[in-house]
Amino acid sequence: MKGFITRCPFTFSLLLTLVLFALAFVSRSILPETVVSNVADLPPELKLPLSDQQRGLYAIISFEILFRVLAALLVITLLTRLGWWCEAGFSRPSRWRNLHLLWFPLLVSAMTFSGGVQISGPVFLASVLFGALVTAFAEEALYRGVIWRALVCLGLMRAVLTTSLLYGALYFGVSMLSGPWPEAVVLTVPATCGAFMYAALRWRTASVWPAMLVHAVLSFAGQISTPGAVPYLILLLAVASTLGFVGYGLFLLRNPYVRTDGG
Repeated sequence: MKGFITRCPFTFSLLLTLVLFALAFVSRSILPETVVSNVADLPPELKLPLSDQQRGLYAIISFEILFRVLAALLVITLLTRLGWWCEAGFSRPSRWRNLHLLWFPLLVSAMTFSGGVQISGPVFLASVLFGALVTAFAEEALYRGVIWRALVCLGLMRAVLTTSLLYGALYFGVSMLSGPWPEAVVLTVPATCGAFMYAALRWRTASVWPAMLVHAVLSFAGQISTPGAVPYLILLLAVASTLGFVGYGLFLLRNPYVRTDGG
């Protein structure tokens, strides 16, 4: 397999993304969701407010979480078989660099709490935290780990752009399985922009762990926060999580010496 990856890194990355599409489709088939066009058509018991346990259960038992668990198992298998744990960025803390560069995405995470927090109880909080952690691990280990390792031989900027676009394509496909395409597009744009920044952080910190941490924090904050309570912050967050993430990624990669070794 290593020989194929060396000879055809882009083909390998594309095939892996297609395998992930297949896993998402299988997950959707295992845990289908019934779409109701009119709330009035719901049975009376489903119109009642959900308890903490029910909200936590719905957050965990979903095809998105099942897909990310399967993706996590796939990437663990790949990293073990290829022996790429260190090469994919799973390095010791002593080798991490430039952690002060995490300030911008963490600031964006803090901004999402401007309107308050929506938590029904500890069960729901734990389920959201689990979802954020498994999502961050699976997606970062795959795209800023395995696929990054395969593509970095083509050059830094090509690796950054390609991993971001492939991740955006996968995110769009997964979003299409759970909702209409206009909503999928709205969700995919910030996800792709965030992937660009994660790739830059992966390079500058010499590890996949910091990018994984930022990804988990942003995902967790987005699930439990209510930024819509402050109208003007909605626009600010939209700009920060799209153009802001791309601009910050370009800032991290601006220096030719940085592009050489990530230092």
